[in-house]
Amino acid sequence: MKIIFVNGSKQHKCLLESDYVDDLFDTMIGFFEEHGKYPHFLKAQTAGEDLKVTFESQSEYFLLSGASGEEREEFSELLESEM
Repeated sequence: MKIIFVNGSKQHKCLLESDYVDDLFDTMIGFFEEHGKYPHFLKAQTAGEDLKVTFESQSEYFLLSGASGEEREEFSELLESEM
């Protein structure tokens, strides 16, 4: 699985590839901390085979790619518990 950041110019940057959902989630949260952004909400939605995670920005988002349905569900549950 991979956690990918997509910026406003639609450029994709793979932040981490891991077999563990927790690692990918921690990397995404660390990205916010590193950039001094603390979102008020995180919303997960299915985008084809990926899970798209949006926050305040309409043009920037994260993709959880290569995850099974169970792994996408686990990631969504982590998002809910964080917010």
